[in-house]
Amino acid sequence: MGHVRLGQLLKTRPWIKVVELISTGADVSKVAEATMLASDKALKFVQQDAGFRESVYLLAQIGIAASKTDPVAHLASVGIVLPKNATVVDMALAISQGLERNINETGRRSDFGEKARGALVGAMTDHLQNRLGGLFIPSGDEVMSAFKGLHTSNAFGEFGRSFFAKLTNGCMEYFLTKTLGTHLGEGRAFRTMNQMSEFQRAMDTHCWESSKIVEGYCGDWFSKHRYEGGGDISKKSAEGFGWFALEKMRKEITFESDGAKGDGK
Repeated sequence: MGHVRLGQLLKTRPWIKVVELISTGADVSKVAEATMLASDKALKFVQQDAGFRESVYLLAQIGIAASKTDPVAHLASVGIVLPKNATVVDMALAISQGLERNINETGRRSDFGEKARGALVGAMTDHLQNRLGGLFIPSGDEVMSAFKGLHTSNAFGEFGRSFFAKLTNGCMEYFLTKTLGTHLGEGRAFRTMNQMSEFQRAMDTHCWESSKIVEGYCGDWFSKHRYEGGGDISKKSAEGFGWFALEKMRKEITFESDGAKGDGK
């Protein structure tokens, strides 16, 4: 299998604008907007990306599994094989390995697909850890109980929001890391590594705040399509949902006033 990279931006006019904003200490929201605009062409192929398609399909199927009497069996049917008494780490590993197998079967791996896989694993881990609270070593039953909460509209909305926030931040970070290091040092935008880390944390926060726009959409979409699908959701429907949610994120970050139109069918 080959590996598709997201492309080179460093000599384009939009990317030069990103560099200028960073060098002058612009607000992180302005840098995020410019980065999204500069990377727009490089991300055009995402709708056909195998890793992204498989990730949003498994995102939906994880929600479906949570509503089943036997969620472990349903997860296994879509390639996520859990051991007995699975831990949070086991869940994350099973999702990652399942995606790896599915991507290898359906198409070439890409940098964007890897970001999507990381975002899904991260969103699942966050969901479980948030629900398990301060439990030091939760039992397999406690982990599965936390997992089953994902079948509700509100919980799936939060889960979807986390996925798209992490994916968006991961993609922007992919491009920004090509530039940030050149602005580190005395007399530059980031005098210390700590200052650069603060900027990256601020970018992560900005993506999370921007992702609020997809939370309700994710929950409503899941409830509607699970009902219309008789308790299941097709891969075609999930792919349309994923593309539409990502477009809503792009429009939110680039401050487009018209908003994404349609319902992601």
